[in-house]
Amino acid sequence: MIVDRLKDVSLSEGQILSQYWQTSPVILEKAVEVDALIPDPSTLVQILTETDLPSRLLTGVEGETFTLTHGPFETFKTPKKPWTALIHALEHLFPEYDQVRKSIQWIPSWWFEDCMLSWASIDGSVGRHYDQFSVFLIQLNGRRHWEVGPIATGHTSILPNQPIALVDRSEPLTSWIANPGDVLYLPPNVIHHGVSLDPNCMTLSLGFRAPDAGALLEGAIETIDNHQKIRFSDPKRIRNGNAAEILVSDLQEAKATIIRYLDEPHVLEYLLATRVTAPYLDMEPNTAIDEEIDPLIDSVTQWVLDPGCRMAYVNQTLYVNGERIGVQTPSELLHLANTRTCRSSDIRNLEKFWYEAVVEFIRTGSLVPRTDNDS
Repeated sequence: MIVDRLKDVSLSEGQILSQYWQTSPVILEKAVEVDALIPDPSTLVQILTETDLPSRLLTGVEGETFTLTHGPFETFKTPKKPWTALIHALEHLFPEYDQVRKSIQWIPSWWFEDCMLSWASIDGSVGRHYDQFSVFLIQLNGRRHWEVGPIATGHTSILPNQPIALVDRSEPLTSWIANPGDVLYLPPNVIHHGVSLDPNCMTLSLGFRAPDAGALLEGAIETIDNHQKIRFSDPKRIRNGNAAEILVSDLQEAKATIIRYLDEPHVLEYLLATRVTAPYLDMEPNTAIDEEIDPLIDSVTQWVLDPGCRMAYVNQTLYVNGERIGVQTPSELLHLANTRTCRSSDIRNLEKFWYEAVVEFIRTGSLVPRTDNDS
């Protein structure tokens, strides 16, 4: 596999980038204007010590045993060894990060997981590893040396006695130094190793979730009570095995039973839609509203979905934050799901059921007034 390098291709150019999506890595040089995306280190310390955003601190270098500490931290002092601090879900705090991920409109919005920042000292790293999801790694500040590849297989072993899943070094597909504004896209299972070359090296990761079979089957178990009539059966069974033996035909019938359940109306839709719209963080909204909503709607012109809100639809059935809201969703709310923005005039035109649903979105902070930062 050859890792392509493209110049001046922005993250919004799906016609070019879709050919790499979930198939092969690609390097994008000078793809993002990052000057407005670089946080001050003091702000990052404040986030690590004063918020509940998921965070981790890794110290060590390849060939040694890493040390892992989970936040939030009472205090944060930079370690003497090479270190990397990881902070998740920063789209909740930085609207500009949310704007970057919304620029990737060629990927369905329900794929998005979160924006994670890697902040590192010289030689800081999270070790050589691979992920089971797609990620765009945007270099914000300083330089980072990357080794990309090969692709992990079923024979790729995880190193013992490490606090995270790391792998041994093997011959990479390519090596490369990322400068501010450069982007590395990695599909699932591509081994990679990034090492900071400068102090305050910052890399923004845009992660895109991929629900696994276990999560979908977990949802099936939660809903199975509504489909009690779908059971394993073997009419006209011919006894052709031992008393305690499960036959191949039994395994085939078990599989057919599961498929019959999935073929029930709306079951598969529900399993996927509730999983992909489940919020990344179960956080109390900062913008929950106790005041009367009707006057607020009259006073606001436009609204946007909070970065943490997940919204999708299937055949005009709307799902929000892991819940099925209703069927025959009006076009105004389909527009909201697609663009993450709506007008108050559209809200006022909704029928009672959908108007009350929107009022609840506003009350819980899922839908908030649009500001100058939302573009």
